[in-house]
Amino acid sequence: MFAKKNLIAVAALATLAVSAQAQSSVTLYGNLDVGLTYEKVKQAGNSDTTTGVTSSILTESFFGLKGQEDLGGGLKAIFKLESFINVDDGSVDGNFWGKNAYIGVAGSFGTVALGNQESLFKTEAAAFDAFGVSPVLAVSKLFVGDTLGGSWQNTIGYTSPNLSGLTLSVQHSARESNAAPTTSPTNAVNGGATAVAANYTAGALGLSAVYGDVRSTNATLAATQQQAWLLGASYDFGVVKAFAQYGQNKAENATGAETGKDKFYQLGAVVPVTQAGALHAAYGQNKNDNAALADSESRKFSLAYHHTLSKRTGVYAGLAYTKAEVGTAETKTTAIAAGLRHAF
Repeated sequence: MFAKKNLIAVAALATLAVSAQAQSSVTLYGNLDVGLTYEKVKQAGNSDTTTGVTSSILTESFFGLKGQEDLGGGLKAIFKLESFINVDDGSVDGNFWGKNAYIGVAGSFGTVALGNQESLFKTEAAAFDAFGVSPVLAVSKLFVGDTLGGSWQNTIGYTSPNLSGLTLSVQHSARESNAAPTTSPTNAVNGGATAVAANYTAGALGLSAVYGDVRSTNATLAATQQQAWLLGASYDFGVVKAFAQYGQNKAENATGAETGKDKFYQLGAVVPVTQAGALHAAYGQNKNDNAALADSESRKFSLAYHHTLSKRTGVYAGLAYTKAEVGTAETKTTAIAAGLRHAF
């Protein structure tokens, strides 16, 4: 009888252990992307060429940890830690957890997260760019840049559940100070940033809109205040998936005077060539009207072929051509790359 009770107790403990493990999980994951690159820059009659082994060409290279715990009642705790890495030399790119570092709760109401988070401008721009978040080939980089399209620190974010194809998101990067900019620089505005986004999907159709009031995203003072919006659309015709984006970004200084206004558009497409391969193409332009400085304009064309070798591994080859004009000065950049990426 004693032995039987012990066996029952052991079985009960084992069941509890399995149940507890099933209620929480931690996953190690990431992406490695590296390739051979050739870049030629022509400016003022001179040209420079660079060849090398480069990280993060078609996709971002990073590793991360994410997990969740079932809290009961349909509620769960979540976390995510992600770090950019340079595969070519093994170094960390930026802050160690510079991509994402947050904890939150999720339930039927949606998801609330606190910490360092990728901006809504980055995620929305990537969703409607034929090259996603590609550091080298994505045309939307002309518009979102590092401030709008980077990761926002000291952030609280909310994402709604899927409402018949519609998803709403809000993001706020706290300025973490009530003090006016009385110290150097005195011609600055308080930091902080806020963005809202709407995403709608219905079958082959995808639509998005994001608006933001951005001063700084790391709680520091800023020289300008940006008011930006970006619209995106996509449609999968089967033989081709088409993308389009249009956005504007107005910058003002501490006195409220306009210092520049960006107008951006891009068109792109992904064409399946074989069951395992697809051709990606995109063209875009960003034009900046600046009252104080010379007007500027950048045009970019990207073309690449990506071939999947397995569910997690692929090879690619591509090129990007960018022409930037500031007043009468002109810079032409041609980048050619071939590489390998692996997700784990």
